[in-house]
Amino acid sequence: MQTLIEQVAHGVRQDECKAQSALFRLLARTLEYEVDEAFLERLRGELQEPLAESGAPVPQDMLDGDANEIIANLAVEYTALFVQPGAISPYASVFETGSMAQVQCDRATRWYQENGFAFKHRYSGEFPDHVGTMLAFVSALFEREANALEQGDEALAEEIRQSRERFLIEEIGGWAPGWAKVAAQAAQHPFYEHMLNLTERVLWDELTQIVPPRRMRELTEKNARGPTVIKKDPGFRKASGL
Repeated sequence: MQTLIEQVAHGVRQDECKAQSALFRLLARTLEYEVDEAFLERLRGELQEPLAESGAPVPQDMLDGDANEIIANLAVEYTALFVQPGAISPYASVFETGSMAQVQCDRATRWYQENGFAFKHRYSGEFPDHVGTMLAFVSALFEREANALEQGDEALAEEIRQSRERFLIEEIGGWAPGWAKVAAQAAQHPFYEHMLNLTERVLWDELTQIVPPRRMRELTEKNARGPTVIKKDPGFRKASGL
Protein backbone atom coordinates (compact mmCIF):
# COMPACT_ATOMS: atom_id res chain seq x y z
CA MET A 1 0.00 0.00 0.00
CA GLN A 2 1.27 3.48 -0.91
CA THR A 3 2.04 6.00 1.78
CA LEU A 4 0.34 9.40 1.66
CA ILE A 5 3.55 10.97 0.34
CA GLU A 6 3.78 8.35 -2.41
CA GLN A 7 0.14 8.92 -3.36
CA VAL A 8 0.69 12.67 -3.59
CA ALA A 9 3.84 12.22 -5.70
CA HIS A 10 1.98 9.75 -7.91
CA GLY A 11 -0.83 12.27 -8.45
CA VAL A 12 1.59 15.11 -9.17
CA ARG A 13 3.41 13.04 -11.78
CA GLN A 14 0.12 12.09 -13.41
CA ASP A 15 -0.98 15.73 -13.57
CA GLU A 16 2.39 16.76 -15.00
CA CYS A 17 2.11 14.14 -17.75
CA LYS A 18 -1.38 15.36 -18.67
CA ALA A 19 -0.21 18.97 -18.78
CA GLN A 20 2.82 18.14 -20.92
CA SER A 21 0.68 16.04 -23.23
CA ALA A 22 -1.63 19.01 -23.80
CA LEU A 23 1.30 21.37 -24.35
CA PHE A 24 3.05 19.14 -26.88
CA ARG A 25 -0.27 18.50 -28.63
CA LEU A 26 -0.77 22.26 -29.01
CA LEU A 27 2.72 22.76 -30.42
CA ALA A 28 2.22 19.83 -32.79
CA ARG A 29 -1.10 21.21 -34.04
CA THR A 30 0.43 24.63 -34.64
CA LEU A 31 3.30 23.25 -36.71
CA GLU A 32 1.66 20.37 -38.57
CA TYR A 33 -1.13 22.25 -40.35
CA GLU A 34 -2.40 25.73 -41.11
CA VAL A 35 -4.73 27.47 -38.68
CA ASP A 36 -8.36 26.72 -39.50
CA GLU A 37 -11.58 28.13 -38.07
CA ALA A 38 -11.79 25.60 -35.23
CA PHE A 39 -8.18 26.19 -34.13
CA LEU A 40 -8.59 29.96 -34.31
CA GLU A 41 -11.65 29.64 -32.08
CA ARG A 42 -9.59 27.77 -29.49
CA LEU A 43 -6.79 30.35 -29.69
CA ARG A 44 -9.33 33.10 -29.04
CA GLY A 45 -10.94 31.15 -26.22
CA GLU A 46 -9.53 28.44 -23.96
CA LEU A 47 -5.91 28.83 -25.15
CA GLN A 48 -5.66 32.62 -24.93
CA GLU A 49 -4.83 32.90 -21.23
CA PRO A 50 -2.40 29.94 -20.93
CA LEU A 51 -0.50 31.10 -24.01
CA ALA A 52 -0.17 34.60 -22.59
CA GLU A 53 1.09 33.14 -19.31
CA SER A 54 3.63 31.06 -21.29
CA GLY A 55 5.07 34.13 -22.99
CA ALA A 56 3.41 33.41 -26.34
CA PRO A 57 0.40 35.75 -26.39
CA VAL A 58 -2.06 35.50 -29.24
CA PRO A 59 -1.63 38.74 -31.26
CA GLN A 60 -4.42 41.25 -30.73
CA ASP A 61 -5.38 41.33 -34.41
CA MET A 62 -6.06 37.59 -34.22
CA LEU A 63 -8.41 38.18 -31.31
CA ASP A 64 -10.33 41.07 -32.85
CA GLY A 65 -10.05 40.75 -36.62
CA ASP A 66 -12.20 39.06 -39.24
CA ALA A 67 -11.72 35.28 -38.95
CA ASN A 68 -11.59 34.61 -42.70
CA GLU A 69 -8.99 37.32 -43.25
CA ILE A 70 -6.88 36.09 -40.33
CA ILE A 71 -6.96 32.48 -41.55
CA ALA A 72 -5.98 33.58 -45.07
CA ASN A 73 -3.06 35.68 -43.79
CA LEU A 74 -1.82 32.86 -41.56
CA ALA A 75 -2.03 30.42 -44.48
CA VAL A 76 0.26 32.68 -46.50
CA GLU A 77 2.72 32.86 -43.60
CA TYR A 78 2.59 29.09 -43.01
CA THR A 79 3.39 28.39 -46.67
CA ALA A 80 6.20 30.93 -46.76
CA LEU A 81 7.73 29.61 -43.54
CA PHE A 82 7.42 25.86 -43.94
CA VAL A 83 6.34 24.79 -47.43
CA GLN A 84 7.53 26.80 -50.41
CA PRO A 85 11.06 26.50 -51.89
CA GLY A 86 13.57 28.20 -49.64
CA ALA A 87 11.36 27.75 -46.57
CA ILE A 88 12.55 26.44 -43.18
CA SER A 89 11.63 22.83 -43.86
CA PRO A 90 10.05 21.17 -40.79
CA TYR A 91 11.56 17.74 -41.52
CA ALA A 92 14.41 16.21 -39.53
CA SER A 93 15.89 14.72 -42.70
CA VAL A 94 16.10 18.09 -44.42
CA PHE A 95 17.50 19.92 -41.38
CA GLU A 96 20.21 17.32 -40.81
CA THR A 97 21.05 16.20 -44.38
CA GLY A 98 19.53 18.71 -46.79
CA SER A 99 17.37 16.01 -48.43
CA MET A 100 13.89 14.60 -47.87
CA ALA A 101 13.04 11.11 -46.58
CA GLN A 102 16.44 10.05 -45.27
CA VAL A 103 17.34 7.76 -42.36
CA GLN A 104 15.70 10.17 -39.90
CA CYS A 105 12.39 9.44 -41.60
CA ASP A 106 12.92 5.68 -41.32
CA ARG A 107 13.82 5.93 -37.64
CA ALA A 108 10.69 7.96 -36.88
CA THR A 109 8.55 5.37 -38.65
CA ARG A 110 10.08 2.57 -36.57
CA TRP A 111 9.46 4.48 -33.35
CA TYR A 112 5.80 4.94 -34.20
CA GLN A 113 5.31 1.32 -35.23
CA GLU A 114 7.09 -0.09 -32.18
CA ASN A 115 4.77 1.94 -29.96
CA GLY A 116 1.59 0.91 -31.75
CA PHE A 117 1.10 3.96 -33.97
CA ALA A 118 0.75 4.15 -37.73
CA PHE A 119 1.77 7.29 -39.62
CA LYS A 120 -1.04 8.51 -41.89
CA HIS A 121 -0.45 11.62 -43.93
CA ARG A 122 -3.29 14.04 -44.59
CA TYR A 123 -1.75 15.41 -47.78
CA SER A 124 0.68 13.94 -50.31
CA GLY A 125 4.31 14.82 -49.73
CA GLU A 126 4.14 14.47 -45.94
CA PHE A 127 6.67 12.31 -44.11
CA PRO A 128 6.93 10.83 -40.58
CA ASP A 129 9.88 13.03 -39.53
CA HIS A 130 7.85 16.25 -39.67
CA VAL A 131 8.48 18.15 -36.43
CA GLY A 132 4.75 18.45 -35.78
CA THR A 133 4.23 14.70 -36.14
CA MET A 134 7.15 14.00 -33.83
CA LEU A 135 5.82 16.40 -31.18
CA ALA A 136 2.40 14.76 -31.48
CA PHE A 137 4.07 11.41 -30.78
CA VAL A 138 5.66 12.84 -27.62
CA SER A 139 2.23 14.12 -26.59
CA ALA A 140 0.74 10.66 -27.09
CA LEU A 141 3.45 9.06 -24.94
CA PHE A 142 2.83 11.59 -22.15
CA GLU A 143 -0.86 10.72 -22.33
CA ARG A 144 -0.15 6.98 -22.21
CA GLU A 145 2.11 7.48 -19.21
CA ALA A 146 -0.64 9.42 -17.42
CA ASN A 147 -3.15 6.66 -18.19
CA ALA A 148 -0.79 3.99 -16.87
CA LEU A 149 -0.31 5.96 -13.65
CA GLU A 150 -4.06 6.39 -13.31
CA GLN A 151 -4.46 2.60 -13.59
CA GLY A 152 -1.74 2.06 -10.99
CA ASP A 153 0.62 0.36 -13.46
CA GLU A 154 3.93 1.86 -12.34
CA ALA A 155 6.02 -0.56 -14.40
CA LEU A 156 4.24 0.36 -17.64
CA ALA A 157 4.42 4.06 -16.81
CA GLU A 158 8.17 3.78 -16.27
CA GLU A 159 8.62 1.90 -19.55
CA ILE A 160 6.71 4.61 -21.42
CA ARG A 161 8.68 7.36 -19.68
CA GLN A 162 11.96 5.80 -20.76
CA SER A 163 10.76 5.46 -24.36
CA ARG A 164 9.59 9.07 -24.43
CA GLU A 165 12.87 10.38 -23.07
CA ARG A 166 14.92 8.32 -25.52
CA PHE A 167 12.84 9.60 -28.43
CA LEU A 168 13.24 13.19 -27.26
CA ILE A 169 16.99 12.82 -26.92
CA GLU A 170 17.75 10.68 -29.96
CA GLU A 171 15.25 11.94 -32.55
CA ILE A 172 14.27 15.47 -31.51
CA GLY A 173 17.01 16.84 -29.27
CA GLY A 174 19.70 17.16 -31.93
CA TRP A 175 17.78 19.39 -34.34
CA ALA A 176 14.27 20.56 -33.37
CA PRO A 177 15.24 23.33 -30.89
CA GLY A 178 17.66 24.78 -33.44
CA TRP A 179 15.08 24.44 -36.20
CA ALA A 180 12.50 26.31 -34.09
CA LYS A 181 14.99 29.12 -33.43
CA VAL A 182 15.81 29.54 -37.12
CA ALA A 183 12.13 29.42 -38.09
CA ALA A 184 11.19 31.98 -35.41
CA GLN A 185 13.82 34.37 -36.77
CA ALA A 186 12.36 33.97 -40.27
CA ALA A 187 8.73 34.39 -39.19
CA GLN A 188 6.94 37.52 -40.37
CA HIS A 189 3.72 37.00 -38.39
CA PRO A 190 3.97 37.37 -34.58
CA PHE A 191 1.77 34.31 -33.99
CA TYR A 192 4.29 31.95 -35.56
CA GLU A 193 7.22 33.84 -34.06
CA HIS A 194 5.71 33.44 -30.58
CA MET A 195 4.79 29.77 -31.05
CA LEU A 196 8.17 28.84 -32.48
CA ASN A 197 9.96 30.58 -29.61
CA LEU A 198 7.70 28.68 -27.22
CA THR A 199 8.53 25.42 -29.00
CA GLU A 200 12.25 26.05 -28.57
CA ARG A 201 11.85 26.88 -24.86
CA VAL A 202 9.66 23.86 -24.16
CA LEU A 203 12.09 21.49 -25.86
CA TRP A 204 15.14 22.86 -24.06
CA ASP A 205 13.29 22.78 -20.73
CA GLU A 206 12.35 19.15 -21.29
CA LEU A 207 15.82 18.14 -22.47
CA THR A 208 17.54 19.90 -19.57
CA GLN A 209 15.63 17.69 -17.15
CA ILE A 210 16.55 14.37 -18.80
CA VAL A 211 19.93 14.80 -20.53
CA PRO A 212 23.31 14.40 -18.76
CA PRO A 213 25.54 17.53 -18.96
CA ARG A 214 28.04 16.04 -21.43
CA ARG A 215 25.29 14.91 -23.81
CA MET A 216 23.60 18.28 -23.36
CA ARG A 217 26.69 20.04 -24.69
CA GLU A 218 26.62 17.74 -27.71
CA LEU A 219 22.96 18.52 -28.42
CA THR A 220 23.57 22.25 -27.99
CA GLU A 221 26.39 22.13 -30.55
CA LYS A 222 24.25 20.15 -33.01
CA ASN A 223 21.42 22.66 -32.80
CA ALA A 224 23.80 25.59 -33.25
CA ARG A 225 24.87 24.32 -36.68
CA GLY A 226 21.63 25.33 -38.34
CA PRO A 227 20.00 23.53 -41.27
CA THR A 228 22.13 21.63 -43.77
CA VAL A 229 22.25 23.20 -47.22
CA ILE A 230 23.32 21.11 -50.20
CA LYS A 231 25.32 23.13 -52.69
CA LYS A 232 23.95 22.95 -56.21
CA ASP A 233 26.33 21.75 -58.93
CA PRO A 234 25.97 24.11 -61.95
CA GLY A 235 27.42 21.41 -64.21
CA PHE A 236 24.69 18.98 -63.17
CA ARG A 237 22.00 21.58 -63.82
CA LYS A 238 23.36 22.27 -67.29
CA ALA A 239 23.70 18.59 -68.19
CA SER A 240 20.29 17.69 -66.83
CA GLY A 241 18.53 20.61 -68.47
CA LEU A 242 17.21 21.86 -65.10
